[in-house]
Amino acid sequence: MIYLHVQSLDQIVGEAPTMARRHMDESQRAELRLYQRSLIAQVTGHTTEQLQIEANDFGKPILKIPKQFQFNQSHSQHSYAMAISDEIANIGVDIEDLNRQVRLEALAKHAFHPEEMKVWQALNYDRAFWFKVWTIKEAVLKAHGMGIRLSLNTLNTKAHPTWDFGVVEHELLGSFYYQNIVMSNAMLAVAYPSHSIQTIQWF
Repeated sequence: MIYLHVQSLDQIVGEAPTMARRHMDESQRAELRLYQRSLIAQVTGHTTEQLQIEANDFGKPILKIPKQFQFNQSHSQHSYAMAISDEIANIGVDIEDLNRQVRLEALAKHAFHPEEMKVWQALNYDRAFWFKVWTIKEAVLKAHGMGIRLSLNTLNTKAHPTWDFGVVEHELLGSFYYQNIVMSNAMLAVAYPSHSIQTIQWF
């Protein structure tokens, strides 16, 4: 089971500054940490004081207590997402605002696999498909635990224009299942090792 939570970032840490990419001050980061711990406590049944969170060698936060659960989180300028599971250790989530101002073509030339680029061009540079590919890549890398420490153009998501799920395979990463969730204002992807298909439950 994967427990998934999405919330407007403004409702957690206050109104976003008017800038291209949000930069939170220390008080906002503290609010986000408190919110994160309250969500984990809600799913695990532990108190926030009982939780022990540490970072692995790549800087990915992991739960030491309770160790049977793992989580991952992501935030964009306006959205926040957390995924928690008691069945899989390696889970990744990424969320992006669909109206995010980004140089899509320039970044695609750097980050898209040639097959992804061909599909995107055939779709007349569809904005939603771009964010589908991008969130899958980030979620898979976060699930593996590497973060963005891989040439993104070597990772072929094989994203489909209409299907919102699939399997990504890479010689250095292994095989990961992913699921996209398209929202009115954001694109989200959840990824985890492909040995089993997980049910997603919102909380």
